[in-house]
Amino acid sequence: MARTPAEIIAHVFTTVNPKTGSLPPPVMAWGVFAHGTAFYTNVTPELPADSSFAAIADAACGALRELGPVLAGSSSADFNPVRLDGWFPDEPVWLVSFDHPAIGTVVVAEGTALGVGMFGRSQRQLDHDERCIVAVRRFDGAIEHRTPT
Repeated sequence: MARTPAEIIAHVFTTVNPKTGSLPPPVMAWGVFAHGTAFYTNVTPELPADSSFAAIADAACGALRELGPVLAGSSSADFNPVRLDGWFPDEPVWLVSFDHPAIGTVVVAEGTALGVGMFGRSQRQLDHDERCIVAVRRFDGAIEHRTPT
């Protein structure tokens, strides 16, 4: 069953990990970009519990801008692919994390960790350049889907 990155992020951050039993954070917001990069956050002084869709989308774009473009040989090019087999045991779903605690890219593909990581890094670069958000979740659980322009 093909899932979108927004569906994958929603599932991971709202359900217990069946492999480890770990609970999802009680209050979480996120924004997902067109190529699968996601920004995720708990409530912060900058993003209070009543933050709007627009405020969360702005924070997502800001975090991606802060991480910066992929520059080979720098920490911005480093990645860590983790297969999400606790949630998706029969699907090749990965989260490629980077040198930012609130940014990761969802990749659904068979392959080695290196191959998946390289692909996730290239997708993050596209999301950095385009900054087109396709889904935002507020802290209250409401989700807004956006059509890419």
